[in-house]
Amino acid sequence: MNLADSLAPSLAGKSIRHLALGFFDGLHLGHQRVILGGKIPHPPAATAVLTFRDHPLTILHPERHPALITGLPHKIRVLERWGIGLTIALPFDQSRSQQEPSAFLAELVTAFPGLETISVGPNWRFGKNRSGDVELLGRWCADRKILLDNPEPVLHAGARISSSRIREAIQKGDLNEASAMLGRPFTLLGRVVPGDGRGQEIGFPTANLNTEDECLPPDGVFAGRAVLPQQKPYTAAINLGTRPTFNGRDRRIEAHLLGYAGNLTGAEMDLEFHRFIRPEMKFQSAQSLAEQIKSDLNSITEKP
Repeated sequence: MNLADSLAPSLAGKSIRHLALGFFDGLHLGHQRVILGGKIPHPPAATAVLTFRDHPLTILHPERHPALITGLPHKIRVLERWGIGLTIALPFDQSRSQQEPSAFLAELVTAFPGLETISVGPNWRFGKNRSGDVELLGRWCADRKILLDNPEPVLHAGARISSSRIREAIQKGDLNEASAMLGRPFTLLGRVVPGDGRGQEIGFPTANLNTEDECLPPDGVFAGRAVLPQQKPYTAAINLGTRPTFNGRDRRIEAHLLGYAGNLTGAEMDLEFHRFIRPEMKFQSAQSLAEQIKSDLNSITEKP
């Protein structure tokens, strides 16, 4: 997949026939419909996704900035797996926030001369003070014989799927509900960074994940799966929390991969959260913790 950070004319843009516009945090089932199409799909290789590097609220209302379900690296990885031909992640700054809708649309004409379809979600708005809307975009598309794909909301349990609804489910720990709306297991993506070696000392080495995904479930131990590039997936015991047995203070994401031997530092890793095992707790000793981890692993490897 090609990546870009501006709407400057490029050779990549000339092969693009379908363009999806939106921030697309989570890339849930509603976003998938906008990006990939419905009964008549948008060919992924000829599709571009235009998004922002940072959530617009980081500039407009920092106090309301939501915890991201998919930080930019995660978003790019999912789009790559969908086979999307081009992703453009524009910086969102004061200049962009003050751009008139007409100026933004003029950029699209130059960047994508061969567009056949533009897709946006329900109630999509753009430009200064959110003054551009679907109706304005529709007239602009009609003038240029571009099809506007503005689908009805995708529903789950009778209500519209939205990023905010998924965030609420994740933060409550309702991962089944979140996964149903995402259309895949709730996952964190990041790189493995060095830890303090406590897991190794008690016989259960862990990989510490550094991620730009910000929306996390409550602290605890989870059954899950670790997916590494070009390797088989590994069943994983995931601990999210502060490691109170060792008087930890910072919140960390750690995973013990069953059957894995080796150093993962620097590797990119997806951590899928499948089910909650127990809350994080403080044990009287490292040995007591090790015994509990053995019990956790037995629970994880048992068939539900």
